[in-house]
Amino acid sequence: MGPALNMVEYHYPEFVISLYPFECKLVGGELHLNEHAPAIWVDKTELLNYDWAAADLPIVHAMMQR
Repeated sequence: MGPALNMVEYHYPEFVISLYPFECKLVGGELHLNEHAPAIWVDKTELLNYDWAAADLPIVHAMMQR
């Protein structure tokens, strides 16, 4: 696990979500997800081509600037 990115708190009408993102890289083996959509590898310049949850967008923009 790499450095932490800024925490994001997003207020949806029904609930509030706090996200604590970290920069990570796969160093070996296979990626195993317990939840969410299947993982794909894309260049950071392509990130806005995907449908993100509103709470994820600040993280997406931060990743694009790294």
